[in-house]
Amino acid sequence: MNTPYQSFAHGLIKSKIWLCEELENILTPRITSPTVNILGSWHNTLAFMMIVRKPNYYAEFNAYDVDSEATVVANKICDTWLYESPTVYNHTVDASTVAFTYDSNTVYINCSVDQFEDTGWYNNIPTGSIVCLQSTNMPLDNDKWHISQSVTSIEELQNRYQMTTLLYKGSLAIDYHTWGYTRFMIIGIK
Repeated sequence: MNTPYQSFAHGLIKSKIWLCEELENILTPRITSPTVNILGSWHNTLAFMMIVRKPNYYAEFNAYDVDSEATVVANKICDTWLYESPTVYNHTVDASTVAFTYDSNTVYINCSVDQFEDTGWYNNIPTGSIVCLQSTNMPLDNDKWHISQSVTSIEELQNRYQMTTLLYKGSLAIDYHTWGYTRFMIIGIK
């Protein structure tokens, strides 16, 4: 079992802070009280961070992960918002099986794109939705991270996940002096 402490690793938190900063810049002038769907949410530290950064901004969070043990940890990390607004709902379900419906106030986030086997989950996101995606250039043989599909560049991520309007693209180097990786992020309208 993964410990809840693993979700607080340096690179994961740094990339989520980056996500929060860039996504807040895009959402604030466009949407009031968005509902956020986080796909591949694991321990859902992202919802925790987003709410703490902007406590009265979001309407609701729905987080989806296939690991029931991760959902238990996510419920503990987000315990406050199981009872207070904005409510966080952590679901144990494969995001590829959820039939999402379009709502102009709904945002979709997947910051573990590289751990999904295919793009079925992306196909379920309604056209016209704001989407934020992160992936890495970690090698496919990285058993610790369960990498299923990595990318070597931001352009490869853009080509794999087509958007009608690109609102942001960037990369973040995570350097540990003896090893490191790059995290890529795109935000746009599907």
